[in-house]
Amino acid sequence: MDARSKKLQYWSLNIASFLGQCAISMVNLALVYYLRYTLNAPARMIAFAASIYTSVYLIACLSLSKIYQHFAPRKMVALSMVMMAIPVVLITKTQSIGLIAFYLVLYGLAMSMLWPQMEAWITRGSEGKELNKLTSSFNFSWSFGTGLSPYIASLLVTKTPAYGLLGGAIIFIAIFILINLISLNRDIRAIKPESEVIAHTDISEDHSTPLRYDSYIAVFLVYSALSVVLNIFPIYTKEVLAIGESTNGFLLLLRGIATCFAFIYFGKTSWWQFKFKYILGAEVLFIFIITIFAKQTSVISLAIFMILFGLIFSLCYNFSIFHAASGAIDKGKRMMIHECVLTVGQVIGVSIAGGIYDKLGWTNVLFVIASIGVVFVICQFGVNLLRKKKSTLK
Repeated sequence: MDARSKKLQYWSLNIASFLGQCAISMVNLALVYYLRYTLNAPARMIAFAASIYTSVYLIACLSLSKIYQHFAPRKMVALSMVMMAIPVVLITKTQSIGLIAFYLVLYGLAMSMLWPQMEAWITRGSEGKELNKLTSSFNFSWSFGTGLSPYIASLLVTKTPAYGLLGGAIIFIAIFILINLISLNRDIRAIKPESEVIAHTDISEDHSTPLRYDSYIAVFLVYSALSVVLNIFPIYTKEVLAIGESTNGFLLLLRGIATCFAFIYFGKTSWWQFKFKYILGAEVLFIFIITIFAKQTSVISLAIFMILFGLIFSLCYNFSIFHAASGAIDKGKRMMIHECVLTVGQVIGVSIAGGIYDKLGWTNVLFVIASIGVVFVICQFGVNLLRKKKSTLK
């Protein structure tokens, strides 16, 4: 691939990542308001709806990843956009919970064709500084979309929740058009499916780091909290704290902005790479932050919480995607594992949150997640001590 084609691919994939996550976040938030205020669904039902598409996404990643590897990434990404747009539009045409659940199954299945393929496409053939640069730009792009979209969605849902859903569907179609336009480039069109690349690669070249396992735990924890922030926090702020949709959107925007700037910083530095103490330290900070801010109710304190959470979130996400891909031959498989772990975090987080919030309130939701984090930190610390002891004996 020549320099011009590489540049076209770099910018196009980052734009697609931004737009894709922007649309997904818009749909997620609009779905919360649609279920709550159009269908009068309880919090546990909203949590169940969110767990449907994330669970299907997880199952599809695990069971269909080998099939996906036989197709060019551009084809999978383009197909996923159409398949995500259709069920989102259909949701706005019904008030049946059963039909919405079915559409969310289709939505989750389509999403499984997107992120693992996109991440493998972006990181293919890269290591070291180049890998850090590419993952950092990708992280900034999708996180900027995550940060900006809730504010846009909050403005749309003040009219009607359906507008937020339809806005996301329109963006999905725009990405479909973008991917097909860049596929006109000969070099991009010639990119082979990953199965063909792996078949012609010497397996002895794999130099993966075991720190990916600790990184997976870190990203699991922050995503369990993120699912709570995106699905339960809007209900809590509106119904308990009497904070309007636009203010709530602004709070979520702050988290996204903090995450974006942190991704830029981590993309320019390397001190956090290949060091267990920083992974464990980030998890401890995460536990401390959600514990301290669990009982805060003012807009200012919630804004501070969102900023701090955004910073820790970006660090933990960087740990996972960088250490998962670093040294690996089959980067598609590693990105699939990365996506599966964070998805499990989302499913468990929102599943726990729905029932606990209905019965015990917002504070106890965060306390439970913090408790899970404490257990993981203790286990990781113990395993690391045993690992050092074995290394010393050898």
